[in-house]
Amino acid sequence: MKDFIWNTPHEHSDNTVTMNEYLEEHLPEEFECFFQDGSYAEIQHKENGKIYGLYAGGDGDCFNHRIRFEFIR
Repeated sequence: MKDFIWNTPHEHSDNTVTMNEYLEEHLPEEFECFFQDGSYAEIQHKENGKIYGLYAGGDGDCFNHRIRFEFIR
């Protein structure tokens, strides 16, 4: 999966805020989150069962954000 990049008019104080915002507002409906620990989460596709690790981070400053995906299985 390609990185998900977005910006906000408000700053994020840390990457946990970035992960929470992604999961609450941007996670596609075909996925569900089954694990989160701060700026790391794991999601599973509801139909094909594929699992991805997600890493939240900044993308240059506290107004630009990035989620990086890593295929697990």
